[in-house]
Amino acid sequence: MADWKRYTPEGTQDVLPGKCAEKMKMEAVISEVFEGFGYQVVETPVLQFYDAFDTSSGKIPQEMMFKFFDAQGRILVLRPDITTCLARMVASKMDDGVYPKRLYYCGKVFRYIDQNTAGEREFCQAGIELFGAKSDAADCEIIACAIEALLAAGLSTFQIEIGQVDFYKGIVSQAGLSEEEAEALRVHIDKKDSLAISEFLAGRNIDPGLVSLLESLPTMFGNADILEVPDAALLNEQSKEALTNLKNVYRMLCEYGYEDYISIDLSLVQGINRYTGIIFKGITHGIGYSVCAGGRYDGLTGEFGTSLSAVGMSIGTDRLLTVLSRLAPHAEHIGADFVVSTEDPVLSYRIATALRDCGYVAEQALSDTTAEELRAYAEKNHIQGIITAKDDETLTCLNLELDETTEMSLLELLSQAEDDCDCHDDDCHCGCHDAN
Repeated sequence: MADWKRYTPEGTQDVLPGKCAEKMKMEAVISEVFEGFGYQVVETPVLQFYDAFDTSSGKIPQEMMFKFFDAQGRILVLRPDITTCLARMVASKMDDGVYPKRLYYCGKVFRYIDQNTAGEREFCQAGIELFGAKSDAADCEIIACAIEALLAAGLSTFQIEIGQVDFYKGIVSQAGLSEEEAEALRVHIDKKDSLAISEFLAGRNIDPGLVSLLESLPTMFGNADILEVPDAALLNEQSKEALTNLKNVYRMLCEYGYEDYISIDLSLVQGINRYTGIIFKGITHGIGYSVCAGGRYDGLTGEFGTSLSAVGMSIGTDRLLTVLSRLAPHAEHIGADFVVSTEDPVLSYRIATALRDCGYVAEQALSDTTAEELRAYAEKNHIQGIITAKDDETLTCLNLELDETTEMSLLELLSQAEDDCDCHDDDCHCGCHDAN
């Protein structure tokens, strides 16, 4: 029998120190971009009621959710999505009439994947949601913020593919397809399965021009020229307005300076039950999944009270970190600046604290060790220096990189730290100016 206490559940993983530090730094950089666009951070519970995700506008298949019961027998889930949680929050707790509202988050979502299928079940996401703004400029802001966040995180080669679900909805409405038929056709289009599309449409009483257009969808991607649909005269107002929205968004993003990062894909039709307009995903070379995705979902907040226009996006930070790791090798993890070891723990703590106040990272040796053991520990953990002392006046500093030993007093060490600090701003908070 397996010793399960030694393992994590399928689809989850422990994040070890080096990688975890990189992930937190990356998420901090992304959060800084979000805040620069005016978004404010929020949190929602990991535990949610199942009902929140069983709505007509935001329905998530129940087999994808981790479900269990509370003490009253109500069905709870580990949140499979954060956008729905924010829609509930805004509609039920933030409806003060002042819009737009810009919110961002960074947290985990949980989605069950069949045990016979390899894949993650615990995901980290960082995303933004814009409530109460329905315009081409609002759509552009979300996409622009996604581009800037990916660039800030260190990803330089990627494409944001932009589609419009109302374009597809308008065509299938004209074709007289039911919701079930539209969904079945959507799956074929999403897979770019031209043969399956043709077989599905064969024999149906649909205008030949619309049949031709639907059959062409998998090939309709590229620059703005794709939006000049040959049979545009056949389209109803819903599809025409969708094309106009795409044209405006593409033009504005190009004028913002993002032309190299964007493309049009009219076959992008995922989530037609949730999304109500623009939809997009970010892809890069060498992986089989997107690193970010988003779109407009104007109907969702109405499920929880006030109906608001809404558009947003999320970045899969775990996925992004994996991509960045493949593009460039990990930099060697750098440990503390110093490890401090004396016979008196109080003296060690005083020295370490003085170094920390001066802006250094300082560890305190917590047990008696030989000089050889202390050096081996420091080298293994990439610590840059070892300080040993008998009192405040006699410190021995070993620089492991140079393999040089110097003696000085604590006052001299802190004075040197002040000289090394390149911050001359009165608002500096590194502590070195208070060393004496």
